[in-house]
Amino acid sequence: MKKDLREVVSAEDIQEAERVAYRLGAALRDRRSRRKVASRHRGQVDLRRTIRASLATGGEPIRLAFRKRPDRPVRIAALVDVSGSMTLYARPFLAFLAGLMRSDPLGDAYLFHTRLVRVTEALRDDDPFRALNRITLLADGFGGGSRIGAALTQFSKTYARRFVSGRSVVIILSDGYDSAPSDALAAAMQKLSKRGCRIIWLNPLKGWRGYEPVAAGMAAAMPYLDLFAPAATLDDLLSLETELARL
Repeated sequence: MKKDLREVVSAEDIQEAERVAYRLGAALRDRRSRRKVASRHRGQVDLRRTIRASLATGGEPIRLAFRKRPDRPVRIAALVDVSGSMTLYARPFLAFLAGLMRSDPLGDAYLFHTRLVRVTEALRDDDPFRALNRITLLADGFGGGSRIGAALTQFSKTYARRFVSGRSVVIILSDGYDSAPSDALAAAMQKLSKRGCRIIWLNPLKGWRGYEPVAAGMAAAMPYLDLFAPAATLDDLLSLETELARL
């Protein structure tokens, strides 16, 4: 749980990364609205409405009024950087991504390097190692250059219009190193944030001693983030459960 994810290579550790993601995804999926709404038959007794209704029956509360928290699941959209600088983290992060998708049937998953690839269905394969192999075939260019701004621009103009709303959490796993100018990344983040979603950026470098988000791409993204957290170990990822509950 505490070793750097670059060193995670065993089947057991890959499966543990998936279990951590499933737990976080389930926590996000099952979040409910803080605001309660009227309910006919179940929930907490609404004393105010019950008393008001009793005026019509001489003050006798013949019929109870209820209220409950509505089911308002949060939808996950996760994007993982598989460029050259992220190659050493690719396998545990892909397992983490698979866990998120299996915990949320409405979730969406993407890989990016110099382009964006949707891999949602491949990640839901019952065999995690077969899923990783399918993804490797889909993600032509795996381990190459990185154009984060272009990938997020494509996402905001296409898939985000269909899948991202004010009840969505967009999770980006990347070290923030973009080979293109940072202007495109800033514009894409701004466009995405206008959809009202929560944006989480998980960066494995943030867990390193002395790290500061001074890379141009990472610095451009910072103003639009609801959470910027480390992702160098499984403990880092598991600790997100508390942070996600606050979003």
